[in-house]
Amino acid sequence: MLTGALTWVNRGHHPPIAIRNGQGVATLERPPAHPMGTAMGLSVELYDEQLEPGDRVLFHTDDVTEARNPEGEIFGPDRFVDFVIRHIADGLPPPETLRRLIRAICEYHHYRLRDDATILLLQWHGAGI
Repeated sequence: MLTGALTWVNRGHHPPIAIRNGQGVATLERPPAHPMGTAMGLSVELYDEQLEPGDRVLFHTDDVTEARNPEGEIFGPDRFVDFVIRHIADGLPPPETLRRLIRAICEYHHYRLRDDATILLLQWHGAGI
């Protein structure tokens, strides 16, 4: 990715979250395509986003933000994004931020996932890095 051009497909999960300058957050909301593996003759739309050096993008499945603690409270998208932004501000690299995020989510709901929980955190450093 030499240009910072990100091309992606929404397959029905929550929209990806773009983080710029460690603080500005934008949700990349686009209409979903059919679930992967169920083509049914339907077309799939590709979406483009121009990233700037240092941008991070979070892709995640629903059980990440919908994980519940024993009292039934969800982890929630605000806590999810806030966690990542705080760790970016601490200067942690994406792999360590992701490791800590996964641990926090698992601890929040006492390691009892009810559904798939997948997180992809990518960072574009810029061309030439």
